[in-house]
Amino acid sequence: MKNPKIHFFGFLALILLGSSIPGDSMPPVLALTWDKLLHVVEYSILGWLGYRAYYSAYQKPIVYIIIFGIMFGCIDESWQSMIPGRFPSHYDVFADGIGVICGAMTGSFLYKKSK
Repeated sequence: MKNPKIHFFGFLALILLGSSIPGDSMPPVLALTWDKLLHVVEYSILGWLGYRAYYSAYQKPIVYIIIFGIMFGCIDESWQSMIPGRFPSHYDVFADGIGVICGAMTGSFLYKKSK
């Protein structure tokens, strides 16, 4: 864990890579009806990694991480609209937002607890 920014940006790349899989090529495990739960978990991890990477860079890092995470969710859904068999959904962005809020708040809580 020498450089948490590498983990953060690596996870961003993994999200975009996963969003680039055409809809008819999705593994059955990923095509669960629990799609929104997967979005929440995925973006919770992103929020936690973002907080870890930038907690000392800003006065209120949680606000910036949440705004960035929601914007990235919008970009991710827009990206999916260009992938065959994939469709954007505002419900996915909503789930992404819930996830990034939970992850950033968890990161903030754990950081404050460790002090």
